[in-house]
Amino acid sequence: MLTLTNSTVSNNVAGGGNGGGIITESSDTVTLINSTLSGNLGYRGGAIWIRTAQVQLTNVTVANNSGTLAGGIFNESGTITLKNTIIANNSPGGDCSGSIASTGHNLDSDGTCSLGATGDISSQLPLLGPLQNNGGPTFTHALLEGSPAIDAADDANCPSADQRGIPRPQEAGCDIGAFER
Repeated sequence: MLTLTNSTVSNNVAGGGNGGGIITESSDTVTLINSTLSGNLGYRGGAIWIRTAQVQLTNVTVANNSGTLAGGIFNESGTITLKNTIIANNSPGGDCSGSIASTGHNLDSDGTCSLGATGDISSQLPLLGPLQNNGGPTFTHALLEGSPAIDAADDANCPSADQRGIPRPQEAGCDIGAFER
């Protein structure tokens, strides 16, 4: 079992080719909450490669990763569920490959995650700032003015603070992703 909370996984390269940020090859349970995966490189799944594991992402930002077959998430035969999560700007293989389950209120910048639950936003750019120190102990991607992720998360399933420790919500509602504006 692996749980990452309030963490950044960035600038990693998969020497074996798959899962530049996170690789799961067994029946593990992997949970990410309020975390950022950015700038990782892997052939299948620049950020995450899944085989037979169960993966849950809640208020996570997966952005600017690179992978020939899915720059963001490559699900070979596991289960991945997204909640209040941004999957965006991953290239050249797109944001997602394989089956992705949504419990709603996620943003996918290129439509490859096939999101269709309540509150999901597909094929829209999230308007993210660069990965940098935005306060708090770890680097994050800030939501820029006009981002469709602002106030678009499911408040009932939102952690009480963002990755930096900033209380949620700050305005009308919780924001999608690891950063609360």
